[in-house]
Amino acid sequence: MMSFGAKITGAIIKVYTYKYRKNHLSLSRSVKFKNKKYTPPKGFVYSVKEFCGTKVEILSPESPNERYAVVHFHGGGSTQKMNSMYRRVAEKLSGLSNAEVYSIDYRTGEDLVYPSVHDECYAAYVSLISTVLKDKKIIAVGDSFGANVLLSICLRLRDKDIPLPNAIISVSCCIDLAATGSSYEKNCYRDPLYSLPKNQSFEEHEKDVRRIIKYIGETSPYDMYLSPAYAVYDSFPPMLIQCGEAETSESDNDILYEKALKSGVKVKLTKYYGMWHDFQYITPFLKESKRAWREIGEFLKSIIEN
Repeated sequence: MMSFGAKITGAIIKVYTYKYRKNHLSLSRSVKFKNKKYTPPKGFVYSVKEFCGTKVEILSPESPNERYAVVHFHGGGSTQKMNSMYRRVAEKLSGLSNAEVYSIDYRTGEDLVYPSVHDECYAAYVSLISTVLKDKKIIAVGDSFGANVLLSICLRLRDKDIPLPNAIISVSCCIDLAATGSSYEKNCYRDPLYSLPKNQSFEEHEKDVRRIIKYIGETSPYDMYLSPAYAVYDSFPPMLIQCGEAETSESDNDILYEKALKSGVKVKLTKYYGMWHDFQYITPFLKESKRAWREIGEFLKSIIEN
């Protein structure tokens, strides 16, 4: 059951997003986050460095765990840069793990097409693990499009016999860019971020709900490095998957869980009833979000203490 706060917040989000949903506009392309100068919380150290030409924001506790680091892939499609919401996520990840968090601030733009972002993030990640993270164990975290990039990178690492991260956290992943899953119809009126207005039928607007993003370009949406839903996950590390039960892309998370399970991966999927895409990032004050963050903290602890 959803908390009262989540019900009210979901309704407010639906009102806010109505003009975008009515006109079938991409939120990641339409909603702009304010990017204020960042000041880290007390007890943390912040810096920005470049790895293979890509900016990486580094947030560290004053006395970090020297054995582990977190590498963070933010979402927002190919159009949202690192912003205040994702910096708050980095703060939570660092606080829960007592480890340095490396957030990859990849280039974004309306005209970017695959494999631009994937290649850039892959090169930055390989540079990180070859230099400053060479002797550390790594927990990799990604949400939405960032989870897609993270999983694609891991597939490439595995296929090139390069070590994978020691654990993966996937939040509201978007890994089927062909958008074939049943949840796009099941949740077509429920998702407060991406649902249809009640006066628009799914049959007439199915292509708008299944949102085939421009970033695909000329690549097949069934290419496993673009759409990790079509990959196998042999040799992958332990994974925690979280999503909202009401998101249109809920089934992407089901696919990831089932594929990982079939490949023998130690994996857990947790769905939060009635919740939306990236709810724990967008609305961290809700009971459901706090519960999700507790689960992430427990997963981090289980990896770090083993």
